[in-house]
Amino acid sequence: MSQAFPRVLSLLRERKDELTRQWTSRIRDDPKIPQASALDEENLRDYTPKLLEDLIDSFAQSAQPGTPGGASGQEIGSSAAAKVHVAHRLAQRYSLAEELRELAVLRSVIIDMFARERVILGDGEAQLVHSALDEVMVTAAVEVERTSSAELRGDVVLRELFIAVLGHDLRTPLSAIRFATAALLKREDVTAAVARLVQRIAASNDRAVRMVEDMLDMTRVRCHGGLPVEPKPVDLRSICRQAVVEIELAHPEHTICLDAQGDGHGTWDPGRMEQLMSNLIGNAVDYSPPEEPVRVELRGQDEAVVLEVSNRGNPIPPELLPVIFDPFRRGDQQHADLRRSNGLGLGLFIAKAIVDAHGGSIEVTSTPEQGTTFRVMLPRSS
Repeated sequence: MSQAFPRVLSLLRERKDELTRQWTSRIRDDPKIPQASALDEENLRDYTPKLLEDLIDSFAQSAQPGTPGGASGQEIGSSAAAKVHVAHRLAQRYSLAEELRELAVLRSVIIDMFARERVILGDGEAQLVHSALDEVMVTAAVEVERTSSAELRGDVVLRELFIAVLGHDLRTPLSAIRFATAALLKREDVTAAVARLVQRIAASNDRAVRMVEDMLDMTRVRCHGGLPVEPKPVDLRSICRQAVVEIELAHPEHTICLDAQGDGHGTWDPGRMEQLMSNLIGNAVDYSPPEEPVRVELRGQDEAVVLEVSNRGNPIPPELLPVIFDPFRRGDQQHADLRRSNGLGLGLFIAKAIVDAHGGSIEVTSTPEQGTTFRVMLPRSS
């Protein structure tokens, strides 16, 4: 320590309250710290006196011969008092910029006091003061990031819990609509015009049911780390053929060419496989011009089955490819001549979740020359 050290320690002890008053006065008048003006004097002072006390104690311990030095600047700046001070400011809706500005004012108040008293800090004293305040700033940044991340996680969980509850509660009225439309269509006294209206209601209800199931699946993936599956022996060729037939009935203006070769048997969840086929083939139909056929190829290999679904038309924009399997993603919307899905943009997200749950892989390529192809590899034993 320098010869000025006793004077430094004495000043900090004698002027601690004065330093705190000057500091609170400056930050209250600082237009770059608007939240400070909303706090009373007690809340504004907060744990700042304790920070100064930690600094003084460290100086005092270092001044005693034959004793180990006091706390380092890093230890003072990351102390419980520093963390509580930062947490208090965050609770008062301080931004990170406001908190850092406030700490910078504290530094200037201390340095200004030494300058007025014409006390020149030695290397050791200067390092301790600056490193302590620097570390408080680091502590502030870490606490802001931690708090923000926790709040974000809480918001995500709350939102997805809401979706799960909403989806569950929607099932009952949608099921009632399904049963009612089925009963109406069986009545002999229903006219052809009324039957067409009921069929449209039934089709819209089925689409709403699929949306609800997609929302619930998304919630399962986000909250539970994946989709639940119940694997059993199945033949992917028969599941694929059935999916093609159903989509052709729903989109008679489109042609779907299926080429299934090799052994399609394996252990997979049949319901999820139907969902996977429907999502990928339906997506290809939605983004294909009617005059271009959608091609579905199923190849049995030694240890796996490979599915490829290809369509022509406008390619997926390159910037969208890295996030194409994220929820609520859609393809290029600028071409009005292509059909567009009435879903929520969860089809590919759920398709990937199904593949992941079976230990497989899914990838996509898309170019103007070759069109778009989704390739799925499914191990026979998931």
